[in-house]
Amino acid sequence: MTGSNPPHGGSDHQGQGNPPNETVHWWSTPATPEQPLTGTDPTVMGGRPGPVTGTDPTVLGAGFDAYHSAPQLPYAQQPPSQPSYPQQPPSQPSYPQQQFAPPYAQQPMYPQPGKKNNTPWIVGGVVGLVVVIGIVIGVIALTGGSDSGGGKTGVGGDKKVDGNYSMGNITDACSLIDPTVLRKWAPNPKSKPEHTERAPDPKFGGGSLSCRVGYDGAGKYGTNGSDIDLDADFQSKYGEPEFNSWKNYDTKTTGSGRTSGAIAGIGEQAYYATYQQDYSSFDTLDYTCAALDSNVSVKVKLSIQTDSTIDTTEVGNVCKDQLKKALAGLHK
Repeated sequence: MTGSNPPHGGSDHQGQGNPPNETVHWWSTPATPEQPLTGTDPTVMGGRPGPVTGTDPTVLGAGFDAYHSAPQLPYAQQPPSQPSYPQQPPSQPSYPQQQFAPPYAQQPMYPQPGKKNNTPWIVGGVVGLVVVIGIVIGVIALTGGSDSGGGKTGVGGDKKVDGNYSMGNITDACSLIDPTVLRKWAPNPKSKPEHTERAPDPKFGGGSLSCRVGYDGAGKYGTNGSDIDLDADFQSKYGEPEFNSWKNYDTKTTGSGRTSGAIAGIGEQAYYATYQQDYSSFDTLDYTCAALDSNVSVKVKLSIQTDSTIDTTEVGNVCKDQLKKALAGLHK
C-alpha cells in the first residue's frame, strides 16, 4: 500500500521546498522534518538506499544481504535413519542331508537250477493208477455175487434191494389200511382219500407209498376229527432204512405229554410214540407206530381230536392193527 497522500498532519512536512518522496510510505517517520528517510528505520519496509547490516530482530530483512553473499556449503550426507544390523543367523542350524542306506542289500545271483525230468514220475503214476483200478474191479467181481438174500451189503455198504416185501401189485396205497376205524372218534369222511405210489428205480431200487384219510363230525362243543396217515418206504441200493430217521425224530423228541417205547412182535424192530394235550373243552392225541422188516419201513399215525376222553390204549391197539395190515398187504 504505497501512495503520495500523507497521513493526517497538514503541510508541515511537504511544500515547495520539500517535494514528496515517492519511496516513503505514509507511516514512515524521518529523523528530522527536513531530512529524508534513509531506509534504516525499522518501520521502513523494503528500504534499499543502504545495506541493512544490522541483526536487530525489529528490522525486517536484517542480515538478508549477508545471507546471500555467503557461499552455501553443501550439506553433509545424513546418516541412515536406522543403524544397519548384521544379518541374523538362521533360526535353526542347517544340518547336512541325511543319507539312507538301501532297505535291502542286493541278493546274490544264484545259477538257475537245471530242468528236472518228470517223465519217470508220470509213467510211475499212470502204472500205479492202473494197478489200483484193477484191484477195485477184482474186489467187486469177487464180492458182487448173487442179489438173493435181502439185507446183505456189498462194497461201499450197498444194500440188496430184493427182500420179502414189494409194491409191484399196489395201485392204491389206501387199500393197505382200513380208514373206517376213524369212525370211533368222528363219523363222517372229510374228503376223498389221498394216495401216492412211487415205483422203485430199476437199477437202485427203492420206491414208496403214502395214504391220507380224514373223518370229522359234530361234538358237544365243536367239531371232532380223526385222521390216519400211512407211509411205506422200500430199501434202495444206497442209504439207510427210513425207519432209522423216523425213530430218531419220534422217540428223541421230549416234552410234556410225550411218551415212546418199543413194540414187540412186529417185524424185525418196531416202536411207538405218543403226544397228548388236554384243553378245557377238547383233547388231542397223536399216536405213531412204525416197524422195520426185511427191505421195507412202514409207519402209521393216528391223530384224534374230540371233546370226549381219549382212551390211549384203544388208539394204540388200532394203530398197531393197521401197521400189521399194511405189512401183510406188502408181503410177497
